[in-house]
Amino acid sequence: MAQDLRFSLLGPVRAWRGDQELDLGSPQQRLVLAMLLLAGGRAVGNDQLVDAVWGRRQPRTALSTLRTYVSRLRRVLGDGVVFSIGDGYALHGGLRDVAEVERLHGEMRYAEALALWQGEPLAGLEGFYAQAQRVRLAERQLTILERRLDQDLGNGRHAEVISELTALCASHPTRERLRALLMLALYRSGRQAEAIGVYLDTRRLLADELGVDPSRELAELYQQIISADPALGRTARPAAHLAGPRRPPRQLPADVADFTGREKEVEAIAAALRADDSSALVISAVAGVGGVGKTTLAVHVAHRLAGDYPDGQLFVDLRGAGATPAEPTAVLGSFLRALGQDDPPEELAERAALYRSVLADRRMLVVLDNACDVGQVRPLLPGSPRCGVLVTSRARLTGLTGARQVDLEVLGPVEALALFTRIVGEHRVAVERGAALDLVGACGFLPLAIRIAAARLAARPNWSVATMRDRLADERRRLAELRAGDLAIEATFSLGYEQLDAAHARAFRLLAVPDAAGVSLPAASALLDLPEDEAEAVCEGLVDVSMLESPSPGRYRFHDLLKIYARSRSEDHGVRRSALGRLLDFYLASVASAFRLLYPGDRRPAKVRTRLAGLYFAGAPAAVEWIDQEEQGLLGCVEQAARTTGTSVSQVVQLLDMAADALGYESDPARYERLGDLVVSAAVESADRALEAQARCLRGLTLVSRSRLDAAAEDGLASRDLSRRQGDLDTYAESLNLLALSAMSRRQLTEAVDWYVQAVDVWRSLDDKADLALGLGNLARALIDLGRVSEAIAAAREAEQISLDLGGGRPDPSAAYQLGIVLREAGHPSEALVKLELALTEYRRLRQRTWEGAVLFRIAETHLAGSAPEQALDYAEDALAILTEVGDEWGRGMALTVLGRALRERGQPGRSRACLQEALHVFDRLSLPEAADVRLLLDAF
Repeated sequence: MAQDLRFSLLGPVRAWRGDQELDLGSPQQRLVLAMLLLAGGRAVGNDQLVDAVWGRRQPRTALSTLRTYVSRLRRVLGDGVVFSIGDGYALHGGLRDVAEVERLHGEMRYAEALALWQGEPLAGLEGFYAQAQRVRLAERQLTILERRLDQDLGNGRHAEVISELTALCASHPTRERLRALLMLALYRSGRQAEAIGVYLDTRRLLADELGVDPSRELAELYQQIISADPALGRTARPAAHLAGPRRPPRQLPADVADFTGREKEVEAIAAALRADDSSALVISAVAGVGGVGKTTLAVHVAHRLAGDYPDGQLFVDLRGAGATPAEPTAVLGSFLRALGQDDPPEELAERAALYRSVLADRRMLVVLDNACDVGQVRPLLPGSPRCGVLVTSRARLTGLTGARQVDLEVLGPVEALALFTRIVGEHRVAVERGAALDLVGACGFLPLAIRIAAARLAARPNWSVATMRDRLADERRRLAELRAGDLAIEATFSLGYEQLDAAHARAFRLLAVPDAAGVSLPAASALLDLPEDEAEAVCEGLVDVSMLESPSPGRYRFHDLLKIYARSRSEDHGVRRSALGRLLDFYLASVASAFRLLYPGDRRPAKVRTRLAGLYFAGAPAAVEWIDQEEQGLLGCVEQAARTTGTSVSQVVQLLDMAADALGYESDPARYERLGDLVVSAAVESADRALEAQARCLRGLTLVSRSRLDAAAEDGLASRDLSRRQGDLDTYAESLNLLALSAMSRRQLTEAVDWYVQAVDVWRSLDDKADLALGLGNLARALIDLGRVSEAIAAAREAEQISLDLGGGRPDPSAAYQLGIVLREAGHPSEALVKLELALTEYRRLRQRTWEGAVLFRIAETHLAGSAPEQALDYAEDALAILTEVGDEWGRGMALTVLGRALRERGQPGRSRACLQEALHVFDRLSLPEAADVRLLLDAF
């Protein structure tokens, strides 16, 4: 197994078994793996691992969480890979890109070694250890790069490496080895004066920055160059310039002084355009939304490559985003005159032919900025493979044969802050770093927006960064605020919007209706009220002109500022409300379809009435996958619809009810509580008392999950009274169950049994088998806690049998979970474990992490009851990791409690006490009766 593994550290930490990439878990877990890999088979102590993962802020449970990470890595990587050695771990086997780099380096295969770097080493990992390793590996990369460049010079590639060395010297100004290589490359290319200039610049820089002179080796190379020492090798003949009355055209606009970031894109474009051995014309096409910095990038790269195109550079703004794009005939006339052809022919075809002829023997770079389409660009392409073309456009020019396509995204947060800082000044940003981060975030990390905001601040020295941030906080004012001089975000977006036809403009406005980060294609189909194939064509059309983004096939999203602009284009509230209603209809119908597969016998889907059929799912796994992917869209639709007058409150309540059951609360418990408040308010405002009863019951269940028991009981009582008056027996039974849950959590067991019995009786009368099974399972838990063992087992087994009948023999996780707890309390731990493991499998299938964590600590309790503390320890640690991750405080307290008990039985009183004290803190903060249990355990020490 170990020999089939491959590991990558020179970029994001990744692993493969064969061709299958493995899920390595959280960043902290990947950091543990990285440490073990970089140790090269040597053992790494627990203390070292804990320090690297958490630094000085080590949680009390750091060691147990570390063990959980190692346990998960073992499951992912397989047997015989991660070993326990003393007080630590070691990893053996597998191919590692770091080791492969050293092998290739030893064989002097430098280019192959450098190709193994896939970005920043250990990307995405934080902490002092990760940063130190990044610095070390970056230094190693630079050393190998120097040796590759030295090798290139030895092979006579003098002119080819000049641009690369120039850029490297700018990035590493005090690295003398790079300076020496650049001087040698220039000298051998017949550019002796420039080589001397590099030395003089270096000497001045070192004196100013470090107060030192150049090294002896660099000084000796300088002496050899000024004396034309034959030992340096034969000097290449300078490139011949074109004959003619005019100098070669140098039409590039000035490069911006504060160009920031884009290293990956710059290198990719430069590498493509630097190639001189191609048999075809080299074209790079840069596409992206307005304001993303396409022109700035193109001009910067063109200046960087100027030395590679000695015969000149042509530049034109094709005005493709405006109402009157430049005509190719006029552009060719301008180019030809710059190339010495004062009387170009009139016809487009003749001009294009002459243009290609003039450039046939020249090495020239042509920058075509802001193109509208391929038809505008094609006549402007040279015919010679010695030339290079760099095109920018809002539309992706997919019809440009052979072009290297570059889709330019917004800046990353670090790059965005760096750009803002270069314009505003380091001191102002240093004292308000948090406000600066918020500000560039409000700009959506769009370079033009950042430049505008920064320019406004730079012109107002009395404004704080927070002042500008606050002015951008209101979405309704944000576009108006992002205006400085002749720069304006709204004007930039309008250029693209005004080019859309009616169908695409309508779609642009409607797709901005949802309060969600993005939508799937089926959701877009509902929003647009179009068949799915037609909706896809429209959406892809918007993607092609950079008015919409497609982060993955079948999903669409706006840039934040572009979404604000799209919403500003539509003032028809009725149209927006109708679109939102269709989206709500789609989500409700689809969730109901999923529910029929996931919860057989549940009566809620049968009550759903929608105009749309919703999605069809081939099976339960597909339904789970869809619900998991659409969580943010579902909940966003609930929240938005609950706030919107005129939407169906009944549908909102139904959608939240089923979504909460299918998703659990773990992704954002506070959000579910907020949604509960919203649906109750919407129901109250609707004056529909039956609906209000349903909403209050739904909110009450959310509150129980948050251990807010008094508030949950209030909702339960209100829902009970309202539903009874309305004759709604379904909601009445649900409210009784809610009251029982609240009483059970407060250990008011007799009262809980009474409520459960009443709920069970109602569900029997309604022949609601799914809810009857749920109620019987809950009742069994209360009965066992009262010591009524035989009644408890009978109720739990009846719940299990009903669930099996409904599911066609497939176990229901809730029924198995409840029966497992009852059996353990009744003194049957072996049978209890069988039921709990079934529940664990099913909850994992449903991806319900909170319930997965709950079952894990119940299994741990059961192992303790069966005198197996070692197994209990493993399950308790896994439970603690999950429940901490999902934010379930009660569950976390329970996991800490069973972990403390297991540790004490394993003879680790110090760690045991620490876990129990943390559990006590949790239960005290929640005012839960479990605190008394933990105090008894602590008193026993």
